[in-house]
Amino acid sequence: MGVGHSHGVPHYHNRDAVRAVIVSAVALGIAALAELVAAAASGSASVFADGLHNAGDVLTTFVLLFSFRLARRPATRRFASGFGRIEDVATLLILVVIIVTAGVAAWESVQKLLVPPTYSQIPLSLAAAAVGVVANLGVSVYKIRVGRGLHSTALEADGIHSRIDALVSAGAFVGIGLAGMGLRIADPIAGLLITVAIVYVMGGTVRELFLRMMDAVDPELTEELTHAALEVPGVLGVHDVRARWVGRQLVAVMHVAIDPKASLVQAHELATRVEDSICAHLPEARVDIHMDPGTREHHHSVVGTEDADEEAEQT
Repeated sequence: MGVGHSHGVPHYHNRDAVRAVIVSAVALGIAALAELVAAAASGSASVFADGLHNAGDVLTTFVLLFSFRLARRPATRRFASGFGRIEDVATLLILVVIIVTAGVAAWESVQKLLVPPTYSQIPLSLAAAAVGVVANLGVSVYKIRVGRGLHSTALEADGIHSRIDALVSAGAFVGIGLAGMGLRIADPIAGLLITVAIVYVMGGTVRELFLRMMDAVDPELTEELTHAALEVPGVLGVHDVRARWVGRQLVAVMHVAIDPKASLVQAHELATRVEDSICAHLPEARVDIHMDPGTREHHHSVVGTEDADEEAEQT
């Protein structure tokens, strides 16, 4: 799950995100219901853990749906930059749900590890775990693809979560299968391993959320913004390019050097052409342009934020 722009990824619209969330909720809801019913019939800790986690995923999809709808609201005087950041908040809530469900699953597994139960309805539990594998694999591919197309860390994080859940369901399948063969301790051990796997992989989502909150972007994005501006005739140079993600929108600020004899109208028209060029390369970008009087030394100069800082230190 990256923070920056993914080249070659098709662009999606908000309705695609909503559709992905609804489809995921239905698929995972069916899988969770099947596993929880099977766990109640068989007493399987691993199938219960997986079913509980899938049920938690259904809850997170509703969190995502709410965030997508709120992100579409227009800016207000209090929220002058809009509501795009709500998706980062949604990612944080998803992490909380993951932690809670993992804790409940771990508790149930420990209890059955201390007192291994007698299992029944093994084929039903195996079938339910298999449904969990298929459902999670399907929705993970779907959500990751749409999330990357939208540059939505929340949706992409949820998709990666579903991919891990497919492995979790596979672990539940193995655990209940071994329990059915007489190795009863294998089922609660599988439940504990499922919990450990969930917590371990969750670290990647935590890292991506931290980078997003720190306004980190792929350096290639800054280069792409710069070169898109330099392609416009009349631009002598570009410097002090800064960009950050606000939800699914890339907000950028840059200084563009132009002919010092240009009129205000000409400068405005050139700024518009620069903005159009950038949006043609990066449709998700919103750019604020500051026009500077240029010199011959500025011609086709490219000075990024780090270079500008180094020059300032030298002077």
